[in-house]
Amino acid sequence: MENQNEEIAVDRVLSVEEGVAIKERIATQRSLKIWRWMGNYGDPAQAAAVANAAPACTAGEVMFSFNGNLVPAWMFY
Repeated sequence: MENQNEEIAVDRVLSVEEGVAIKERIATQRSLKIWRWMGNYGDPAQAAAVANAAPACTAGEVMFSFNGNLVPAWMFY
């Protein structure tokens, strides 16, 4: 992802691999845990795979929604 601010477009659908890479990059750059927009995924299992990737989100640190065929995700890390 070229955007150095790691902003993910709200209409972009990410693969698990893209989401994990973005999450790892952001986590290593910042020490403050905050809620972050983590993009859309094709199904809940994909969003859960990203949430479980290092640094793993624990109970209460993930929010999924359903928007048609997309699963928007926010993660606290």
